[in-house]
Amino acid sequence: MSEHEDAVRTESCNVGYKKPPRNTQFQKGISGNPKGRPKGSKNLAAVLSRMGRQRVRVTFNGRVRHISKLEAVVTQLSNKAANGDLKAIRELLVAHRIFPEPEQPAAASEGLHERDASVMKNMLDRIRRCESTSAPRSPETSEEAQAE
Repeated sequence: MSEHEDAVRTESCNVGYKKPPRNTQFQKGISGNPKGRPKGSKNLAAVLSRMGRQRVRVTFNGRVRHISKLEAVVTQLSNKAANGDLKAIRELLVAHRIFPEPEQPAAASEGLHERDASVMKNMLDRIRRCESTSAPRSPETSEEAQAE
């Protein structure tokens, strides 16, 4: 047997499940996708975001305004839904379900403000008492304290 036949036979023995022939394997240092994605190209989410932020000129009730394209699209969708377009109504309801309105913080009760004010007043009184007992005041600072 020649060396070539011996090498072919050894190679064929190593070929099988998860063992492709050597000549079909990826070569070291050579990319499997040489062209690949060009540098600086944007994905769909980035393009949609940039396009949605672009400003357009629209007229509302005789006044010219500049709004984003996304805002214009939502305005058109809500106008069509208000006119009874069933597809627009369905899309608007889906959008409301996906993007719910942010919850507003509960309004603080008036009693809470009064309680906060009384706590702050008590704290100031305690601080002033501590200052007056710990260090003698100069005439300038005592006049300022009396003015308050």
